[in-house]
Amino acid sequence: MEKIKQTFYLEIKEIIKSEKINVPTFAYSVLDGYIKGEVYTESTLSNTILIETQNGIYFVCGSEKNEGFNQDLINLYREKKSDNLRFTLFSSCEKWNSIINRLLNNEIKHLRRYSYKFGEGNELSGFSKLPKDYYINRITPALIEDSYEFNKKYYEEYWGSVSNFIDKGFGYCILHNEKVVSECTAIFCSDELAEIDIATSDNYRGKGLAKILANTFIRHSLENNIRPSWDCDVSNNSSINLAEKLGFNDPVEYSIYV
Repeated sequence: MEKIKQTFYLEIKEIIKSEKINVPTFAYSVLDGYIKGEVYTESTLSNTILIETQNGIYFVCGSEKNEGFNQDLINLYREKKSDNLRFTLFSSCEKWNSIINRLLNNEIKHLRRYSYKFGEGNELSGFSKLPKDYYINRITPALIEDSYEFNKKYYEEYWGSVSNFIDKGFGYCILHNEKVVSECTAIFCSDELAEIDIATSDNYRGKGLAKILANTFIRHSLENNIRPSWDCDVSNNSSINLAEKLGFNDPVEYSIYV
């Protein structure tokens, strides 16, 4: 397994875009330079590719027949686990699922997820009015300090720093009585995609706040030629229902390993 220089990231991006596979937004975030990470291949041929974020999220794609690369991947997993570090692996296809299941067997947990992209040509769902004394604000460093769910630690985990998120990402929140009660933010961004992460305080659920914020996020994305994406577990019915109400359709099922 060889580390690839950043000067080759555009070439790697074109390779994975040419494949008919589901590529997670974070992979493009690394390749487009939005977040720090590394890219590995088995050789200069780039037949097999592993993309790594700095917080331990991985995406593997390409040929699954490189035994040396596969063993390096397994060793990397075991090394991270022995050090109590995060290792979340996104698989690109069923062939990779079979390899991972065979090599790691009962060592790793297999989860199924859906990946949605906002339908091309879709219109935004109907906008609802905010209740009285509620208002929307773009997420700022000060609001991050007041957030319970998407706080400083969250942005350091996924973006490296709050300042990097403010510079390269975006999100919106709803405030009530000067308190952040609902948020919709980009967990990952690239030149072409923005993946939604959304949360509402327990006492404010059932008011339609998440839908209002998600519509605001989607509108911002489309106005900036960015395609919104939405990922969730296959069993998360509430997330699936909201995604479809917002105009996300044709989900692609994929596997992750933790």
